[in-house]
Amino acid sequence: MSDTKRSVWWALAVGVLVAGFAAAQQIEVGMTLAYNNFVIGEPVLVQLEMLNATRDLIDIGGKDSKDRIMVEITKGGQYNDLKPFNSDPIAGAFQLKPGQSTQHKVELDKWFSLIQEGKYVVRLMVVHNGMRYESTKKSFDVVPGITVKEGVQMFVKNQELKRLFKLVYWHRNQADRLFLRIEDEPGERIWDSIDLGALMRMTPPKLDISPDGEITVVHRSTQDAFIRTVLWSLPNSVEVVERNSLLDPEISASQRVKSLYGEMADEKKKDEKKSWWKFW
Repeated sequence: MSDTKRSVWWALAVGVLVAGFAAAQQIEVGMTLAYNNFVIGEPVLVQLEMLNATRDLIDIGGKDSKDRIMVEITKGGQYNDLKPFNSDPIAGAFQLKPGQSTQHKVELDKWFSLIQEGKYVVRLMVVHNGMRYESTKKSFDVVPGITVKEGVQMFVKNQELKRLFKLVYWHRNQADRLFLRIEDEPGERIWDSIDLGALMRMTPPKLDISPDGEITVVHRSTQDAFIRTVLWSLPNSVEVVERNSLLDPEISASQRVKSLYGEMADEKKKDEKKSWWKFW
């Protein structure tokens, strides 16, 4: 074999070895969406995944560290990225030793505005030693849902504030699911939509808005079971306080008929339990 051919084969061999070594010195980056579609206002949950296949320590969010995690989101095929409104690190601060892996669950809507209906594309990126490692792109849809019931809550000490409750359903994982969307007017504040569970549409769901701020939803989840969900709705907070199964929605749809659930208490105890309502 001539010297020229030997040089060519040697260069090829070295190139293969270098490529193999570089491939081994990688950071594997991935992400898994909880669902392919989300109702407007529903938390967009995603799991960020990393495997450190390098010989280095990866220091995300550490002092003087240049390692970082980024999420890129575009909408409707646009090339311009959505700008995050939250400057906090999306996965916090952590270190990853060689050979270690990690998973972080993140609600993307707490960093990006994802309340407009449409298709979004998301990608996770990790920067280490000047190199950028990217996950494959994932897409998801934000949908309004199909409305089945609506209601309005007014506030005694804030006449201008109006809270809209909307029961909508959407097909997910081969079943219809019921969601409660909550929006304020004016101000257009959108609260986290609540997944109320599986829905059988043969029986329309019930929505009861009590003057004292107690919101009750009753819906059929199976052929012989109903789910009752109770929320407290105050001007600056919305909280789910109770969920249970029941058999007779015609009676139990009204939160005020408490004696049928063994929840009857005298008015004094009731006022003590919810005394903070007096600050409305």
